[in-house]
Amino acid sequence: MAFQSSPVLDFSFKAAEDLSGYQYHFVKIDTSGKAALLDAVDEFPDGVLQNAPKEGEEATVRILGISKVVANASLDEGTFVKALYSAGSDCGKAAFSDGTKNLTTGRVVGASGEDNDLCSVLLTPYVGLS
Repeated sequence: MAFQSSPVLDFSFKAAEDLSGYQYHFVKIDTSGKAALLDAVDEFPDGVLQNAPKEGEEATVRILGISKVVANASLDEGTFVKALYSAGSDCGKAAFSDGTKNLTTGRVVGASGEDNDLCSVLLTPYVGLS
């Protein structure tokens, strides 16, 4: 069952694009200082989107703490995760991380059962496992 702690570090940014379908997905802060979807498989996210803003609206991004995150598969407690990127519209889900590209973003503290389930992730600073 997914849960969240009290916000530890949430920031507000303008949404660079329509993010209304990406609540609880990993996002980045782009070069204009706006919240945006990831553009590449090796891009590191800045946090997890807490709301569902349309372009130009306020996006709340959790940078540190425990956050709900949409999972791409069943993820057990203790699993290290990274942000999934497989296509422009399919990005930002929590996926198993083996540390290959040093893109680990957190550790699961509340398991998910399958693709599109919510898990709880303790967000970590930019770290690599290798």
